Amino acid sequence: MEQHTAIFIPTLLFWENGNTWYGSLGQARFFLQPVKQETPEEGQPDTVLEAELWRGPLTKALSEIIATASFPLSEEGLASAAAWLEEQAAVLNQP
Repeated sequence: MEQHTAIFIPTLLFWENGNTWYGSLGQARFFLQPVKQETPEEGQPDTVLEAELWRGPLTKALSEIIATASFPLSEEGLASAAAWLEEQAAVLNQP
């Protein structure tokens, strides 16, 4: 069986419609959701993509969140989120 080595994140339109996403890579589990900022900083987007990460195999509700991060809701932000999640997963999945 082939093991996936990259995080899949849906397109910008998916997030602009307010959807949330759960995913995994090895032992890394994550949850992503768009969050509207009440008072965005000057020049910053009013919506960000928030990520929560935990070690599997249990669900988020039964696990301890070990890392969080926020990314701009943009193509660049999605790429940054995927890269961050892949880095976190690489650490969690070390033998």
